[in-house]
Amino acid sequence: MVLPAVVAVLILWLFGNLAQLLVIEQGAAFLMLPMIIWTLMGNQVSKILIFTMFFWMFSVPVGEFLIPQLQDLTADITVWSLQMTGVPVYREGLYLAVPNGLFEVAVACSGIRYLIASFTLGSLFAYLNYQSNKKRLIFILFSLALPLLANGIRAYGIVMIAYLSDMKYATGVDHLVYGWLFFGLVIFVMFAVGSIWSDPVVKMEKEDNELPTSTIPKVKFLSVLIALVLLVGSTFVYKNLVNNPNSDFVVDVDSLFIDSQDMNDESWLPIFENANAEMKGHSEGLDYFVAYYKVNVQGQELINSNNKMFNVKKWSIEEKQDYAQFKTLTIINIQGRKRLLAYTYVTPWLTSASSIKIKLSQAFEALSGRPQLGMLVMLSVPVKQEQQDTQKLLDAATSKLNDGLQDFLDESK
Repeated sequence: MVLPAVVAVLILWLFGNLAQLLVIEQGAAFLMLPMIIWTLMGNQVSKILIFTMFFWMFSVPVGEFLIPQLQDLTADITVWSLQMTGVPVYREGLYLAVPNGLFEVAVACSGIRYLIASFTLGSLFAYLNYQSNKKRLIFILFSLALPLLANGIRAYGIVMIAYLSDMKYATGVDHLVYGWLFFGLVIFVMFAVGSIWSDPVVKMEKEDNELPTSTIPKVKFLSVLIALVLLVGSTFVYKNLVNNPNSDFVVDVDSLFIDSQDMNDESWLPIFENANAEMKGHSEGLDYFVAYYKVNVQGQELINSNNKMFNVKKWSIEEKQDYAQFKTLTIINIQGRKRLLAYTYVTPWLTSASSIKIKLSQAFEALSGRPQLGMLVMLSVPVKQEQQDTQKLLDAATSKLNDGLQDFLDESK
């Protein structure tokens, strides 16, 4: 049972590395320590250490993908609370306007730190204070729900302080201080509520706490030998797979976008780090942006959390929709101007707006020894007549995908 689990973790790490999915790669790497303890110490000792091994996994850095959803939730709670207390509020995307000020639900306001810290502390509290797994699970779920609500209340409180003080307070660094003081109060309340149902400490006899020496499993030479062979063998497999073959293929943008000119407004442009080539311009009434990658290595990836579909410092999402092979975003800036974006990812083997599907496709390309090249294609128009502009953008995007990009797919295979 142990060795198949070790093999599965090694395969998971290899897949995460090839696909450049750091969450999977790092999670599998951290998971190796519990697997090693399980292999060496056996089932009986591992059962006693199971929470310690579970708590170790909190070291894996994860959660960034939740930030956009948490920002929306925080904005929803804030707007609802302001309306319930009679404060006029107008919302555009992540921008909230009250009579005497304008606020943005920024990344730092998403509550991701609240959520991670509360989940970690809640899990530890549940393990130490409850004997029943059911009670532990309920409290852990409570520790996940509470920070989501609390962060919305915190944001509402910040807006109210600024509103009532005519924007004198809670508009600078002080609102961060208020936030962390409020977080301390939230954790105190969480522990206070949890302690009401805490189980009494069970005093166990000394002999019940000790594991007889005879029951501690001895390390089997064969198991360790097989594990070592798997580890050493996997390094050779990894060495052969990580040689990311390059490609000399170059995207012919001129064939995709005729009579290209400089675009008038570049404030919305996406941010794609270390692309091998970037093309942007204005053609046939549309602004376009293309980011092309010849390889898929750490720091130079088509799919990466640091890549942004638009300038998040100046714009925020108002609406998004999914279509067959691409997605559309309606973004808005602080001046109230709107733009429509339509984008998709293109690889030799798959065209999709799903980052997960593209990552999986690139992983399989790596396993088969093929180049992991790909590109982002994005079209944009300013919103004037929303229904007509949307249809124009969708028609153009469909045309480019079905016709103009076919040469890229054929030539790069």
